Amino acid sequence: MKKLGEKIRRLREEKGLSQEVLAEKLDVSRQTVSNWENDRATPDAYKLKQLCEILGISANGILEMEERDFIAGEEKSELSKEDSDFVEQKNDKRQVWRILLIAAIGVIAVFLLAVAIVLFTLPDEEKAQVITSAFTLTPTMGGAFLLVLIAALLVACTVILFKRR
Repeated sequence: MKKLGEKIRRLREEKGLSQEVLAEKLDVSRQTVSNWENDRATPDAYKLKQLCEILGISANGILEMEERDFIAGEEKSELSKEDSDFVEQKNDKRQVWRILLIAAIGVIAVFLLAVAIVLFTLPDEEKAQVITSAFTLTPTMGGAFLLVLIAALLVACTVILFKRR
């Protein structure tokens, strides 16, 4: 029986696609495709769906085919129920983390929007004082604003890094 990575590589080659071209179509790095093909990583459910569409095979086809059927293009069961449950559970955990990350970004965005509205409604003298205190990291609203801004930047960087995987 072939591993998923070998199946992905063979299907990609049959379609005449390089790792770079496939990676571009999937909006991932070439290294990610290489990791999938070498079984160092597996695509998540969304990327697997896109991968199957590009390679012209069903998700069941790529996950369940055996070696002899892979060559013939037929589909047979290869994954046990425990394996399927494990894959499903892993994808569920990823989905929960994505939802939590999106919620955290939303809360930060709403907070920053509220701070921006407050800053724009303050008189110029108070606005200058709030902005100055933000950059001195005093325990005032300005200092908290700067800390939240830094946290938002860290979250944005994390999202960008996870999106490439």
